[in-house]
Amino acid sequence: MKEYEMKSKAEKSIEWQHTGGTLEIPDGWFVDKVDFDAKEPYCQIIEKTNIMSDGKIILIPKSLAYYLSTHFCGSEVMHESIQEDMRRTIKHTIKEALGL
Repeated sequence: MKEYEMKSKAEKSIEWQHTGGTLEIPDGWFVDKVDFDAKEPYCQIIEKTNIMSDGKIILIPKSLAYYLSTHFCGSEVMHESIQEDMRRTIKHTIKEALGL
């Protein structure tokens, strides 16, 4: 596989925009992991009082998963942090290539 090729494939399709559902995260639980690109998008939640448990998987409405996985979502702070990290990576790569 060439380095620039995507290593994973999203299962989402344009039809997901029109697929509803309900998402409810109970009080006292926190989000541990999400996968918006899975065939059945999910969110793993863990109870705050039992953080050593495997948690619980709840399905994410496909319309929400589609939106979140195809648009820039999140805070400006996170966006700027990602950009700054990329600048550092590029700067490091250039220095390494020049032997500096």
